[in-house]
Amino acid sequence: MENIQNLLKPKVKEFDINFSNKSNPEIFNINYDLWTLKITLSFNDHPSPVYIIFKNVIGFRVLDEGNLLEFWDSNVRVPGWIWKIESGGWFELEKLRSGFLVQNHSISHNEYLISGINDCVSVISESEPIIIDIE
Repeated sequence: MENIQNLLKPKVKEFDINFSNKSNPEIFNINYDLWTLKITLSFNDHPSPVYIIFKNVIGFRVLDEGNLLEFWDSNVRVPGWIWKIESGGWFELEKLRSGFLVQNHSISHNEYLISGINDCVSVISESEPIIIDIE
């Protein structure tokens, strides 16, 4: 079990969002329609919602931030509220299962973590997120 814990030590980097608000948002809506995953965010100091859209989604999960303690370690945590997971995330965990067939595809998959005030969303996708600020 100790070797698995070493494998799953997260390595993350801040995803460049080109968006001035750096505070963590409230995730208040998630919509998935087989083609796209749309996550709606609200910021305390931002008057309008912000949308994050993922295409070609392999999977997503929603967890309370208290169930992702390994990401809050000062050696792991980076600035921002959306991170690209380079290793040690949910995707790495899924790859331990022989039934997780995506790991055998030649298409590159990426994992992202959206860190909300109360909830977090992990997304495994073939494409980068699109961030839309309607302000």
